[in-house]
Amino acid sequence: MTSPSVDSTSSDRVMIHLDQLSKRFPGQHDNAVDELTMDVREGEIVVLVGPSGCGKTTTMKMINRIIEPTSGRIVLDGEDVTRTDPDQLRRRIGYVIQQVGLFPHLTVGDNIATVPTLLGWSRDRTRERVDELLSMVNMPPESFRDRYPKQLSGGQQQRIGVARALGGDPAVMLMDEPFGAIDPITRDRLQNEFLRLQSEVRKTIVFVTHDIDEAIKMGDRIAILQEGSRIAQYDTPEQILTHPANEFVASFIGRGASLKRLNLSRVADIELSPWPTVGVDASPEEALQALRATHHSAVLVLDESGRPRRWVGAEDVRHAGGRPLDQVGLPPEPVVEPEVTLSDALNELLTARYSVTIVVNRQGAFQGVVDIDQITDAVRTMRRTAVSRARAGLDENP
Repeated sequence: MTSPSVDSTSSDRVMIHLDQLSKRFPGQHDNAVDELTMDVREGEIVVLVGPSGCGKTTTMKMINRIIEPTSGRIVLDGEDVTRTDPDQLRRRIGYVIQQVGLFPHLTVGDNIATVPTLLGWSRDRTRERVDELLSMVNMPPESFRDRYPKQLSGGQQQRIGVARALGGDPAVMLMDEPFGAIDPITRDRLQNEFLRLQSEVRKTIVFVTHDIDEAIKMGDRIAILQEGSRIAQYDTPEQILTHPANEFVASFIGRGASLKRLNLSRVADIELSPWPTVGVDASPEEALQALRATHHSAVLVLDESGRPRRWVGAEDVRHAGGRPLDQVGLPPEPVVEPEVTLSDALNELLTARYSVTIVVNRQGAFQGVVDIDQITDAVRTMRRTAVSRARAGLDENP
């Protein structure tokens, strides 16, 4: 079997090379993983996705030898680790699972410190790393370091699971359906938070999921697997959506490829629409004047730092009874940051009171809004681009 082709824009450095990797479990006639060969390039998220029983989790667990391969080689950063000490190997690889797996008798800080302690780091260096990681996953150290897992929500526990996997600063991370057991809203937020984190740390990640939408959102490249971990297509999300390699891939993607492409673009990629705003200390008359100058039915009240505080309509102003503007109207929902996908923005605005999604920067300051017309324009642009590329390919290959 030859290594699957990938586009030429990726890094030339291969961090993980799987060479003819196979696994046959005792008593089974067929291989669970059958001579899999593939490269995972440095700094990329490669998603393994496929139907239940295709061998994706078995493949991932062989990389850190939780499951020992029957045959084949695993090359990590140029070193054949197939027959090295598996415990030493695992200390070089971060591992995140769906059930989190935090130690209940250890504090959050001690959970994150697990690998640094095994590596013999000093107390000061370990504590500094714990606090750094807690800050990176938006959980202030002073508030969470000394808590126990049972005192955290499911989403918070999953964040700590990611932080623990990053504890020893591994070059490689394995993630086995890490967000699968979380409610959809928290799942979207954690996905976005992880992508933001990945943009900073640039780890090499093998990510397993059964959800093609999650694969499209999270992956730099996707390996769609058939039974026995045989690769049906290994490519970028865009190529898989626009040029499925065969009927199996097309069927697995399912209908609605145009909407799925919204997971390929982010709010930061489009020009935001303006919205009328007033300061939190504005008078009722100033708010009404702002409303009269626009066709919108509400203004957005901003605090001194430009952060949204309330939606306020004309009736809210007239019945304010002397209360400041940030005490009338409705909460400023929904709110997203520029890093979220257009798919997430669309999901938010479908239930929004004023049919727009508010966009803020990392500091929470108002940047603009996304409306349904912008989403529709983005879908049309993607469709036109896909058609143009397909025609160009036909012209080049008559």
